[in-house]
Amino acid sequence: MNQQNKKIIQKIVLGGVVIKEGKILILQRHKDEDVYPNMWELPSGKREPLEPSEDSLIREIKEEAGFDVKIIMPFSVFDYQIEKPDEIRDSTQINFLVTPENDKEVELSDEHQAFAWVTKDEIDKYELTDATKNVIRKAFEVVAKLAL
Repeated sequence: MNQQNKKIIQKIVLGGVVIKEGKILILQRHKDEDVYPNMWELPSGKREPLEPSEDSLIREIKEEAGFDVKIIMPFSVFDYQIEKPDEIRDSTQINFLVTPENDKEVELSDEHQAFAWVTKDEIDKYELTDATKNVIRKAFEVVAKLAL
């Protein structure tokens, strides 16, 4: 099946850059995931039909990391495509800067196998997409300006 005949599915993904004590939370995808197994990423997920974006973000972080967050602001957007045998997933990821509502420990869902709180200097030690690394670097710049 060539690319022209594939169904294109557009998705909006909300990403949470959780900042706590000068570090940002990243999650490692499960080794059995069909897309990006073992890769590290931000807590994120697809917006459901008619669901407000901010509600989706809060829900996804709660599902993937087990705690509630307060949204500071949206601050970056990137697009990515994933080609499957019968479809192309054309996604736009909107990234928000958020802070935890409390000191609750991270509780991972089945989608992820590990988590880490990283500083700006530790980003390159983890297998992250370039787009995700750019979002994290930009987040540290924004945080410095806002003095969070």
